[in-house]
Amino acid sequence: MTPPNPSLGLCFFDNQLFYAVSKPKKQATLARIGSVDFNFDLPGALLEGHQHNFRGVKNTVVRLKEEFGINHIRVLSFPTQECWTTFPKVVYDKPDEREDHINILMQGIDRSQIEPTWYNLSNQKFKFLLLRNREKLGGLQKLASSASTTDLISDFEIGSRWSRHSEVKGSYMTIGCFHNAIAVSSFVLGKLRGATYLKFDEPEDLPYLWLQNARQLNWMTGLHEQVYVYGVKAFRIIDILQPFWDDEASEIIKMDSLQKMEVEAEETSYGFSLACAFPAIMLALEE
Repeated sequence: MTPPNPSLGLCFFDNQLFYAVSKPKKQATLARIGSVDFNFDLPGALLEGHQHNFRGVKNTVVRLKEEFGINHIRVLSFPTQECWTTFPKVVYDKPDEREDHINILMQGIDRSQIEPTWYNLSNQKFKFLLLRNREKLGGLQKLASSASTTDLISDFEIGSRWSRHSEVKGSYMTIGCFHNAIAVSSFVLGKLRGATYLKFDEPEDLPYLWLQNARQLNWMTGLHEQVYVYGVKAFRIIDILQPFWDDEASEIIKMDSLQKMEVEAEETSYGFSLACAFPAIMLALEE
């Protein structure tokens, strides 16, 4: 019987690529966690079609694929290049209304380029909708076209994968920190309650943006037993936003160690931020 191939998880922050490789038949164990530095902005290269820079990133992914015998790759998408919204289920149940709303949200984009994905929520009266522009995000899936499968994963799905991995079932929130945005997702009993992302020019703008969005999204100020924070400059985001989280009821956890992530790997110390590698680690793990 042929042993299963490992999976590769990828995420990008600023000029760094973070990756993790699963260890087949070893639950919660990774064969490798690593990072690769580039001398250019990775999101820009992947989204704006800089051919020379894109080729450099792709060559790195292909090298990892060949080195570890990868045939399944999961790539973290960029929240600001997606549309996230919640709909009443009565709208979802009517195909014409469903399509009308999609066209309004993605106005000016040809319907053939729009990829809608619907998710169940903890409140069954609503549905969560993810919309992607295939043309805009196509570069991410072309990073390893020779791989048998390349899945594009949204940041709010990291929280769902964390629930399945850690078996946490209470009420918790995940905060994914990107260069110009944070992705905020809330879960209850392992199910998605709601998600949004806040774009900012400066991190110091976040308190105002948090309060502004919380007026419309009640789940942002709901009780969360844990708040998991990861990504670029996670410590700074915690420092700025912690006053808006109930720190008496919530445990604020920066996902910056293998122990907190409940995983094992051959290396125990790293020369890069594990808080940035956390999404890649969750994407590499088999479910």
